[in-house]
This record gives sequence, C-alpha cells and structure tokens, in this order.
Amino acid sequence: MPRKPISFGVMCAADMLTREEIQQFARQAENAGLDQVWIPELLGRDPFLTASLILEATENVRVGTAIANVYVRDARATKSAAYSLVDAFGDRFDLGLGVSNPVGNEPRGHAWLPPVNKMKDFIARYDAADLYCKVPELKIPRYLAAHGPKLMGFAGAYLDGAFTYLQTLEYSKVAKTLLGDARLNLMQPTVFSEDADAARTLARRAIKIYLPLENYHRAWRERGFADEDFQLGGSDEFIDALIPWGSQDRLVEAYQNQIAQGVEHIIMTPLGLDLSEASGWQPVASLIQTVRLASAHLDSTA
Repeated sequence: MPRKPISFGVMCAADMLTREEIQQFARQAENAGLDQVWIPELLGRDPFLTASLILEATENVRVGTAIANVYVRDARATKSAAYSLVDAFGDRFDLGLGVSNPVGNEPRGHAWLPPVNKMKDFIARYDAADLYCKVPELKIPRYLAAHGPKLMGFAGAYLDGAFTYLQTLEYSKVAKTLLGDARLNLMQPTVFSEDADAARTLARRAIKIYLPLENYHRAWRERGFADEDFQLGGSDEFIDALIPWGSQDRLVEAYQNQIAQGVEHIIMTPLGLDLSEASGWQPVASLIQTVRLASAHLDSTA
C-alpha cells in the first residue's frame, strides 16, 4: 500500500494571544505552507471558539483541537460544537480529543476514571447523539491523544488516528503498529537554534509543565529513561531524544526519521523564532518544503 503524503500542522498557543494575533498567526501559518493549525485546551480560551476565529480568517488550512478535554464538556456538546463549525465554515475541522490528567481535571471537580473506560463511554455517547438541527452529512475526523498501548489500540480501532507527544523516535514505530491504518500525528516541539545551550534551554522551558506529571513519567520509564532524566528540567540526553534542534539539515533528518517510523502528520511547535513577524515563518516554510521534497523523492524511488 502506498504511503500517505506527509502533512504538517502547527500548534497555536492561543491563550496568550489577542483575537487579532490569533488570526494573524493562522494566516501566516497558511502562507508558510502548513496544512493545519491545532488549538490546545489549557486554562484560557475555549478551543472551539478559537477554531472559529481561525477558520474565519483563513481559506484552505484545516483547524483542529489538540486536544479538547473530554472531562470538560459532554459528548453531545462536543459533537454539537464540531458540527456547528463544519456547518459554518465547511469541511476544514478535525476533532482532537484527550483525557488530560488528574492534575488538570480533579480541581475542576471531575472524578478521575480509567482512561480507556472514559473514552469508550464518551465515543459511544458521541456516536449515539442525534443533533436536532440541520448539519452537514459528513464524518468529522477524530483523533485521540494517547501514550499507552490500550488507548493507542482504541484509537486505531474506533477513531481516525492518534497524537503522540514528548515520546522517542522508537515509540513512533510502536504507535504506528498499534494504530494500523489510522493516522499517526506527532506533536513535535522543534527548536530553530544551532546553539546547544540555548536550544536546550528553550526546549526545557517548553515542556516544563509536563515534567511533574506521573502519566508522562510512566511513559518515559517505558522508553528506558530513569527518574533522574526528567528532573531538574530534564537531562541533555532526555531533551535531545524528544526535541530536535539545530541546523535545517539536522531538523530535516529528524523529521525524515519520524516519517520512516510511520508518522504521517507532524505538528510542530516552533521555538526560537519570532512568529509575530512574517520573516519568522521563513525557516518553518523552508523546513517543511525540504522535508516534503525529500519524502516525495524517497517515495518515487521506493
């Protein structure tokens, strides 16, 4: 079976941006050749409302939630929001879902449930929900944030694919095996700096909020890291295994290695660039264009 063409997305940290800045970010991402803009759900902006701002401001780029927390709104409300976006803006929306973690959910008043059980119930209710309004007759792609094999297997069986985040190159091959034909989306912080100290500092700052989380610790231990690797900001070996940095050639190689393991969609968080200026997007555009050309050449000679 021919390999699917590689596509690229970018995370939009919308919480700290104004409406005008969000829409400018999205337009510049589209102009840089990115295929998709993804919106996280953290502690600020609603991801579905933010998606509407981006869809309004762009023409072709797809928009998705990465991820919408299934504890925050029920399955019917989620389905209603997703189909309302498609009705308003056309077939350019993807629904990314996840369970987040106890640290994020218990303060909201939600009792933590086993992740697979929670997702099974949520997807069953989503599929069963009839929307009593006229909506487009199409299937919105759904992706699941997953670390462990059970959630990854569930995503492969019942959804369109999964996200991985802060995992090793070797794990991408494992994840793709578990997903089968479903799409593997890699969330990939990427540091555009050739200075090792500066690059690792940016990387550590970007993943700081994840380092105390036990669900990530479990996943990293399974990848062969020890507890001391993700303390004090993370060891150099730990950072280098999870986050590519350096010259364009080095970044291209890192991306090509991921594609070889089965990654089909790379969602970058560009670090070390001023994305408020159009010139800040030029290294992003150059990177994805180079990777696309290299991947197409490999496919044509395979």
